[in-house]
Amino acid sequence: ILNELKELLAKRGVVRNNTVIVMTVNSGQSDLLGNFICQARSKGFDIGNVLVFSTDEETHKLVQGLGVASYYDHKNLGDMPKGEAKVYGDPVFARMMLAKVYCVLYVALLGHDVLFSDVDVVWLKNPLDFFHDKSNTEIQKYDILAQHDGSAQPRYNPLSANSGFYYVRANKKSQYLFTSLIYDGALVRKTKSHQQVLVQLLLEHQSMFGLKVKVFDKLLTKEFPGGFHYHQDWNTMRQLLSGNSPAYIFHMSWTENKVNKLKFLQQLGFWHLNDVCMDEQGQKLLEGDILDGSLSERCCSKEAIVTCHFSDKPSSEKCKDSGAPNIDNRGKVFW
Repeated sequence: ILNELKELLAKRGVVRNNTVIVMTVNSGQSDLLGNFICQARSKGFDIGNVLVFSTDEETHKLVQGLGVASYYDHKNLGDMPKGEAKVYGDPVFARMMLAKVYCVLYVALLGHDVLFSDVDVVWLKNPLDFFHDKSNTEIQKYDILAQHDGSAQPRYNPLSANSGFYYVRANKKSQYLFTSLIYDGALVRKTKSHQQVLVQLLLEHQSMFGLKVKVFDKLLTKEFPGGFHYHQDWNTMRQLLSGNSPAYIFHMSWTENKVNKLKFLQQLGFWHLNDVCMDEQGQKLLEGDILDGSLSERCCSKEAIVTCHFSDKPSSEKCKDSGAPNIDNRGKVFW
């Protein structure tokens, strides 16, 4: 597998500044991946250093059709479920968590730094500019840097690192961390969360092996907002939507299922995937041979596709007078 990956990375020129942006996805979540690709390109970002670990043939074809490097590890990931998780922590969700561990370990073992990102992320600025900023000497000393999850649940404390957006410097300490996480695969399945196991291993390796870990403060750090801010910190969301935010990304975490993730991203003005490439319509596009990049023009919208779903959730100003219903009981109107 490592030899195949090494060849693919070289062939596609994926490694930039010794860093690879790693994502993993199955067919059920491929809409979110497609939106990530389309949204990033609409902003003019070069995503040539993104490597997607596809867990089924359909997703592998879609990613290639959108012009992004894809690797299908059928040996270890071929039996992963194709459908989307219905809710956080269900059996599909739990099994996909292991895929998120393999892909980071593989690339780290090749000696490359990894920016791991869930597919429900959109870019406002290239996040690698932040992690590669040599003038920021404070962050350069850490082996692992992670977005704060926002959760106060005991099982994620005290670090509360978000396992859906983090940066890994490839060295012996980080390689051992993710090797240990693979060995704890049974615990990942039992807890239905690799996040819980990862947080505990971060603490253990920090104490025993000198792993340097940084989790960005959820209130003081404005560069990496996510679901916590979407649902609970509307001042941060208003700043983000005004265009006056220092944010590099927005992560649609803290959301029960894919259906709501799509709706929230659509009303924020962060949706750029055309309907023809979604759900059953998208599956029909994958029939037959797909050329590299052949789906990009058909699938991606240069302009945001705004749909107003809920008045009591942050949204684009275009939704200000939409009359959309509330999703929460007695929800306060955002605008």
